[in-house]
Order: sequence, then C-alpha cells, then structure tokens
Amino acid sequence: MRYVTDITYVPMRTGPSNEYRIVHRGLKTGTALVLLEEDSGNGFSKVKTGDQEGYVPSQYLMNNPPAFRQLPAALDRTRKVEAENKELGKLLVERGSQLEEVTSELGKTEDKLNRQQVEMKRLQDISAEPLAIDRRNQQLVEDNERLKNQLQVLQAENRQLVRDTSLRWYLFGGGTILLGIILGLFLPMLKFRKKESAWV
Repeated sequence: MRYVTDITYVPMRTGPSNEYRIVHRGLKTGTALVLLEEDSGNGFSKVKTGDQEGYVPSQYLMNNPPAFRQLPAALDRTRKVEAENKELGKLLVERGSQLEEVTSELGKTEDKLNRQQVEMKRLQDISAEPLAIDRRNQQLVEDNERLKNQLQVLQAENRQLVRDTSLRWYLFGGGTILLGIILGLFLPMLKFRKKESAWV
C-alpha cells in the first residue's frame, strides 16, 4: 500500500512517462493506492485505485499515510491516556484515604494493646484468673498483627499505583512529543502545498 504525498493533486497516466495520456487528472493528497509495480521506469510506479490502473511519479508516493491522516489517531490516543491518568489519580486518592484510616486504626489498637498489657500485668499480680487474662491479651496481639498485615498490603498497593501513574505520565509525555513531531512535519508540508497551488 502507498499514499499520495502532501501535494494537491497527482495525475495518473497510461504509461511510465509524462508523454502518456492522463487517465485520472488529479489523485488527491492522502489517496490510498495499491502498488502493482514499483519503479516501472522513468521514475514512475504502476498503481491501482478502485478499478482504475495507471502510472504516477514514484516521488509522490510514500509508505505511510500523510500527517493530516495520522493526527486524529494521535490526538485520540492522547485523550485516552489523559482519561486513564485521571482514573488512576482518583484511585490513588481513594487508596491513600484507606491507608490513612488503617494507619489510624492500627495506632489506636496498639495504644489499646499497651494499656491492656499494663492492665493484664496488674491483674496477674492480684487476680486468680491469669489464664482468662492471657487469652484476652492474645486476642489483642492477633488483632494488632492482622491490622499490621492489612497496612502492609495497602502500602504495597499504594506504591504500585504511584508507579502506574508515573508510567502513564511518561507515556503521555511520549505521546505529546510524538504529536509535536507530527505537527512539525505536517505544518511545513501545508506551506509547501500552498506554494504548489500558487504556481499552478
């Protein structure tokens, strides 16, 4: 597949030179052509568009679509990356709130555990039921370990979200640079096309 370059029109002829009859007076910029024979001679290539075959100058053909056709797809990719970054940002805020809540709950539980341990020690000294007090203390220790594990999981998820968000921004930056390159290629071609039109 080949595409007509960024000029206004390209004529299609019956043979590989300007001396042959024109069968199509103007293939527009961006027209997709099926390449039948590359460099058929005299700088011409044999192509097909629809049910019509003919020869056009090879210099006016290129492998990729022109910039104005690639631009919408690049803009669409940029918009998608921006939307994904916003969603990741929201999720990051939500996980941050959860992390703060669990951290706060863990602190309260540790304070409670410390108080209970002090109380247990006092009761062990004066109580006749040390086993019941020990079970109570064991339950508090288990609760504390459970909350610590939950905190570690949330911290790991939070770090992963931060890495994912950074990667999305890197990709967004790369997409923005690509968009700038495409625009940099496209704008000079627009000026060239205006000059070509003025010469005609």
